[in-house]
Amino acid sequence: MNGAWTINAGGRLYGPFSSDRMRGFASEGRLAASSLIARENSSDWREAGAEPEFADLFSASTVASQDGAAEKSAEIPPTPPTVQEGQRSHFAIVVDLKSHGLARLEHAIAALGPAYRLLPNVWIVSTDQTVSAVRNRLVQELGKSDSLFVVDASRGKAAWFNFGPEADVRIRRVWQKAS
Repeated sequence: MNGAWTINAGGRLYGPFSSDRMRGFASEGRLAASSLIARENSSDWREAGAEPEFADLFSASTVASQDGAAEKSAEIPPTPPTVQEGQRSHFAIVVDLKSHGLARLEHAIAALGPAYRLLPNVWIVSTDQTVSAVRNRLVQELGKSDSLFVVDASRGKAAWFNFGPEADVRIRRVWQKAS
């Protein structure tokens, strides 16, 4: 471990995380070049793309394409990837919406593909997007106090937002044991 790092996402602090864990977050699209990070117990916040230890993770095009949406979450990559054209997956989307109206979120979900609101805070949808891309698109419609959990039922993958570091660790443990 080269050092311990803290992430500042929307004013909330997460960590400390090892350098390896930070690299993992970047590869998952959960740490963007514009995400604010600092060494543990430091208040010297820098963009992850400007930190020499992680600069190799972010290409020049990634840094240039970041916009204000990245400030909402450390989980928004610049361009959501898609699965091979024509391959659709079935998703369950669970949202704990506390801050914003529902209309923008429902519109974003409907734009992904055929969708149905199963319960007040649960949707099912069929889309060719990856689980990370679905999460990253929907996070743009959420506020700082909202939470999101997305399951790709076709591929056995999950992505989530804003549950905090302790829940993040526990979700990973459960999900890894199941797969």
